[in-house]
Amino acid sequence: MMVPNESATPTELSRGPVSLQSFAEQVVNSTREYIYIRPEDGLMIIRPSRLHHLNPMATQMLQSLYNRPGGPDVEGLVSEISELHGADRERVRTDLTTLLQALVSVLDDRIMDVPGVKVTAFGSHKRTLPVLSEIALTYRCNNRCTFCYANAPNRGDAVPEMSTEEVQAIIGRIADEAHCPTLSFTGGEPTLREDLVELVRYGAQKGLRVNLITNGVRCGNAAYVQALADAGLDSAQVSIEGGSALIHDAITQHPGSWALATQGVRNLREAGIHTHTNTTLCGGNRAHLHELVDYLKDDLGSTYFSMNMVIRTGTALDHAEDDMSYAEVGPIITEIQDYATGREIEFIWYSPIPYCLFNPVQAGLGSKSCACVDGLISVNPSGELLPCSSFEKGIGDLLHRPFEEVWNSRAAHYWRNKEFIPPVCERCEIRHICCGACPLYWAQRGGFQELAGIAPGGSLKADVAWRAKKALFSGTFGVGLGPKRGRG
Repeated sequence: MMVPNESATPTELSRGPVSLQSFAEQVVNSTREYIYIRPEDGLMIIRPSRLHHLNPMATQMLQSLYNRPGGPDVEGLVSEISELHGADRERVRTDLTTLLQALVSVLDDRIMDVPGVKVTAFGSHKRTLPVLSEIALTYRCNNRCTFCYANAPNRGDAVPEMSTEEVQAIIGRIADEAHCPTLSFTGGEPTLREDLVELVRYGAQKGLRVNLITNGVRCGNAAYVQALADAGLDSAQVSIEGGSALIHDAITQHPGSWALATQGVRNLREAGIHTHTNTTLCGGNRAHLHELVDYLKDDLGSTYFSMNMVIRTGTALDHAEDDMSYAEVGPIITEIQDYATGREIEFIWYSPIPYCLFNPVQAGLGSKSCACVDGLISVNPSGELLPCSSFEKGIGDLLHRPFEEVWNSRAAHYWRNKEFIPPVCERCEIRHICCGACPLYWAQRGGFQELAGIAPGGSLKADVAWRAKKALFSGTFGVGLGPKRGRG
C-alpha cells in the first residue's frame, strides 16, 4: 500500500480542498483493490475476510469515496454531508481527514489510541450477509485423497453440475444480492471444468475478488495458468500435503501429483497470482511437518502457509489412520507454530477447535469458529446452498430461488444462530465465540465425551432442546454421515 504523509496533522491536511483531495485520492487509489464498503450492514471488508464495523457517517463517507465512478470528490462529499446534516463544512473536512488517517492506521495494524477507532468487545457485532463465498463447480477430481471431505471423485457423476450460464447466475446472486466481495472456485477439482477461465472472467467482471482452491495438478501447465491470470484470477490456494513426493503422493494416491502441484505454485506466482499453500493435517503427514515447513520456506520461497485438520466426512470415514482428536491437535499446532516462527515463515491455522481444549486467540492465531451460513456462503455443483462444503445436500435452491429467501430460511437460521452448539457448552461464557467448534466433528464422534469434565456442562432440558432442533431444523448432514452411519 502507498502510505500517505503521516507527518501531516488532520488540521494541516484539512486547511484546503486541494490538500485533502490529494490525501483522499492517495488513500483510495492505493487501497481500492482490496477495500470493500458494504452499506447494507455497515461493514468495511479488507478482502478477503478482515472486518471492521462502521458507524453510519463513516459508511456514507467511505462509500462515496470508494464507489464514485470518477474517483473521490472531496468537496462534493463535504457539501453533501454538510447540507444533509446541517454540519459546518470545516468540521466535515476535519472528520473526513480523521477517518482517512484512521483507515491508514487500521491497514497498518496500528489501531490502539487512534482517533476515530473504537475497540469493542470481541464478537459483539452481528453480520447479516456473508463475507466469503465459494462455488464447488464439480465433485470430479484427478486426485483420490485419503481424507476428502466431499468424497471426490466418487460423487463426481452422482451430483449434476450446473451449466456455464447457471454458474454465472449464481455468481450474479453472490455479487448483487448477497453483496459478497470475494468468490472462490472449489470442488472436487475446479480446474476440471473446461469453462473455468470463462467463469473467472465473469466473476472478475462482476467486481469480485476471484480465488481458486485447487490441488494444483493442472496448474503445472504454465499456459493454462496464464489464461487464468489473463481472465482476472486474483489469488489461489494450492493443496500441498507434504514436503516430498513420497508423502504428498501417498496421501493424494496420485503418483506425480506433487511434482505437478509444486510446479503449479511456481507457475501461479510467476503469472502474478497471489498464491499460498494449504496442508491438511492428517495421519500421513503429521510426523513430517518440519520437512514440510523447510520445503515451503527453502524451495518454494513461501512467506506464509496455512493448515487445517481432517474433517471426518467423505473418504476420511474409511481411513482411520487419518483420525485426529481435538485433544491431541492442540500440541501439534503449537509445535508447528513454534517451528515456523523459528524458520521465519508465517503459520495460519483454519480449523475451529473448542477453546477449552486449545485457544487460538491466546495462541495468536485469531478467532476460529464455524462459519456455516454466516460468514460463508457455500454452493454445491447443483446450485444448492450448503452449510459448508462438507455437507451431503443443500438446504435451499439458490439457482431458482432468491438469495434472501434461501439465506433467511429456517434451516439457514439454525446454522447461522449457532443452534448446533453442544448442550454441554450451555454454561460457557464464550460459547458464542467458540461455538463448540465443528458440528460435523461431534456428529462423527457420536457425542461430546471429549468435553466431559472440561466444558461447564448443560442441563437435561438443554440436551433435549438441542436434539429436537437438530432433528427439526438442521436440514442436512455431513458427507457420509447419514442416519445409517452417524448422527450428522
